[in-house]
Amino acid sequence: MDGWMEFLLSDSSVTITCANGKWNKQVSCEPVDCGLPDKYHVHPAHFNFPEGTTYGKKSTFQCREPAQLVGTNNTLTCLEDGLWSFPEALCELRCPAPPPVPNAVLQTKRCNETGLKVGTLCKYKCKPGYHVTNKPKRRAFKRQCTEDGSWLEGACEPVTCDPPPPIFHGSYHCTDGFRFDSVCRLNCSDPAGNTAAAATGGSAHTLSVSLSHSPHARTGEECELTCRESNNDVVILPSNMTVESVLKEHWRNPHKVKSIVCTMGLKWYPHPELLHCIKGCEPFMGDNYCDSVNNRAFCNYDGGDCCQSTVKTKKVIPFPMSCDIRDECSCRDPNAIENRKAEHVHSLG
Repeated sequence: MDGWMEFLLSDSSVTITCANGKWNKQVSCEPVDCGLPDKYHVHPAHFNFPEGTTYGKKSTFQCREPAQLVGTNNTLTCLEDGLWSFPEALCELRCPAPPPVPNAVLQTKRCNETGLKVGTLCKYKCKPGYHVTNKPKRRAFKRQCTEDGSWLEGACEPVTCDPPPPIFHGSYHCTDGFRFDSVCRLNCSDPAGNTAAAATGGSAHTLSVSLSHSPHARTGEECELTCRESNNDVVILPSNMTVESVLKEHWRNPHKVKSIVCTMGLKWYPHPELLHCIKGCEPFMGDNYCDSVNNRAFCNYDGGDCCQSTVKTKKVIPFPMSCDIRDECSCRDPNAIENRKAEHVHSLG
């Protein structure tokens, strides 16, 4: 006897036919499987499936730190449509009470509590004698609870004063450097201030010291510095550094000096033995052409002309054209995006 039968499988159906005493298909009914919940179904959370993930089975979830459970029912059920039930509780990211900031006072009282919502702002004020780090004119700052449950950083640093003018170099002593409340006392070896000091000591380093007043410099008198060779600059080099090493190692950036002063201690400042002449920068920085002579820290890496991320035209053009873009016309600026990415890849490796 021939015939047919229809089976309902979930939301679909299948028909099997009996012909010549045999069914043309083998059919079985399998339970609906919801699989793993989407990671955003309850986020951020860990799921447990003690009974599996098929129809009617239940799953429980625990919030991942620092998220906290809001609600009481942390159970999901696999429904007949193959989807997990809508959660009756959720995991909400919150921040613990922010850790104290040294030398700062918390101004927002509610920030002493834990479980603060993402986006919460806490205001701080630096104590007297301190200011916001890298912002000398500001004493107040805010920290915010971020989406990963942590707090944005904020810090205070001591107020500092500029050193006394170079004329006083070597003739004062301070109780706490140049910090707030430090007391600096001057030691005047020459109260009259009119003893002369010989203005010599530069010629040994190919320096030409021009005196605008007399062969002898009085206390407080400044003398301009020039190099015998044109387009050279006077710089301070420590004893372990040479002119050759500065030119060879492009990252060296010695301090440029335009004048020296006769101090109250009757000595030149800076000391002439520390002064040297090095090749200056050509006046082509920031002209969209990478000049090899300027591709060094001392010349701000040619004003950014040698890196694609910093040149205005976004295209590096070496000058002259024969300049090797893998050597003297390469992107040397350590702060350029290209080099920061390279350092990041190297650290991961």
